[in-house]
Amino acid sequence: MRLLTAAVTSLALTLGAQAISAAPVEIKFSHVVAENTPKGQMAIKFKELVDERLAGKVEVKVFPNSQLFGDNKVLEAMLLGDVQMAAPSLSKFQKYTKTLQIFDLPFLFKDMAAVEKFQNGPEGQKLLNALQKKGLVGLGYLHNGTV
Repeated sequence: MRLLTAAVTSLALTLGAQAISAAPVEIKFSHVVAENTPKGQMAIKFKELVDERLAGKVEVKVFPNSQLFGDNKVLEAMLLGDVQMAAPSLSKFQKYTKTLQIFDLPFLFKDMAAVEKFQNGPEGQKLLNALQKKGLVGLGYLHNGTV
């Protein structure tokens, strides 16, 4: 009887683990702008690429227009696991790191080509990981215009 109970328990655990692993990973992507903006279009394109390349394994749900969180709360929400992706403006990171304030310096870059060269170079890529110790990882930069 113990053997049967152990076998049934083992089978239930195995089937349960398979059912869990069969469920797609859900990524909630929160941003604050409309879908027809550069940031909104990027979010839609990201979802399309994930759907195309990871169909059935990962599901991206995009929440535009601050449906879930505004820029002031989304980083905290990510740290709590309430959302998995966000695209806040760089100024929102200053609570967690001062290093990204480099982009607020006036006249630092000659033009957008210089900005992109810096961002794609070793120092720019290093900045993407400036918050890794706090549990956040930058995936890339999104140009949303300069002031």
